Amino acid sequence: MIASNQINKPQNWQDFESLCKILWGKIWDCSDTIMKNGRQGQNQCGVDVYAYVKKYGGYCGIQCKGKDDYSDSSLTEKEIDKEISKARDFKPKLKRLIFATTANKDAKIETYIRGKNIESINNDGFEIYLQSWEDIVEQICKYQEVRNWYVNNCQYIDSTRVDVTLNGKDSITIPQYVKTITKHILKRISTINDSNYNPFTLNYPLFDISQQFNKTQEIINSIKYTNDILNGKCKYDERWCTIEFEILNSGDTVIRNMKMYIGFKSETVEKISDKFHYLDDWRIDPAIIAHENSRRDASRELFQKHQNIIEYRSNSVVFVQGDKTHFKIGLLPANGVTAIPVYWRFLSEDYSKTGELTIKVEPYYEEVIKTTEVDNPEDLKDYEIIIEPKITIE
Repeated sequence: MIASNQINKPQNWQDFESLCKILWGKIWDCSDTIMKNGRQGQNQCGVDVYAYVKKYGGYCGIQCKGKDDYSDSSLTEKEIDKEISKARDFKPKLKRLIFATTANKDAKIETYIRGKNIESINNDGFEIYLQSWEDIVEQICKYQEVRNWYVNNCQYIDSTRVDVTLNGKDSITIPQYVKTITKHILKRISTINDSNYNPFTLNYPLFDISQQFNKTQEIINSIKYTNDILNGKCKYDERWCTIEFEILNSGDTVIRNMKMYIGFKSETVEKISDKFHYLDDWRIDPAIIAHENSRRDASRELFQKHQNIIEYRSNSVVFVQGDKTHFKIGLLPANGVTAIPVYWRFLSEDYSKTGELTIKVEPYYEEVIKTTEVDNPEDLKDYEIIIEPKITIE
């Protein structure tokens, strides 16, 4: 186990509060609901961090006391009494109060806390416990994610670090949808008095012109069909987006044998793609195809492991300080989403880190106006608007 003197204490009380929030979120199994209480200067009722803890059947609070490097050197009995008194006003009533301190273990203070705990319980109050810095370090080492956050975000043990970004920013614009607006108008009937009326057209039977048009259209369609077969054209959904991830070794240590997982919530994406494909073309010599596919396999770094997870495996064994690596994935957002959380986990021989990015979704609509003629006024309708994915033929 890592000794307490191998993990430095936080450099300020803000970092210490953040550490307590993340750590007890794991201890109490409430990482998604644990919160800091109000803001500095407000009445916090003796509680800096709080959460509803199911296993205790109520709200629990943490009073964070930064010591040694901040102000006073140790926790005092007077401070304890003052914070306990304030915590009695916390609403709803607390089940448990933790004094978390960066002060070193002190047998006298521990004895005093045990006495206050029994006193409070006997008076139908909350339980009271103390966690000194050595105790906190033991808890940090039990939870790898907490240790990684503290070590790498606050940089208190070593300087191994990676930064992960996407497209250099946190938002994209989806190209693109088609918005079809249908306008209904009355069909115009020509009369002798119509200024656009041309009597000479009566010399050409309409049914003959129509038949000739149909024959021409059949020829055009047959040519298009043959051309499509020869050129292998296919449909392409233009909602697909290319997302580029960048990993930077921003620390002072060499990282070895790295890989990373990228995950999405299934309800936010319709499809994802590792953008990998083999060459398959009947017009190319099979030997050339086999050689090319072997080359693609050797250089491949992306693998789609599940429907909503992609794994990146770097072909480079060593990732040195200051180096960057990039990879691109394909993403088809689900209809109606406004934001897509991106969850990532970076792994290497002796270092790991997790994080979250956000893709903001701002759909782009290409408008198409369509006019439909109707015979009767009663068939006139309001504008009809249909929004569909833009599908092109390539």
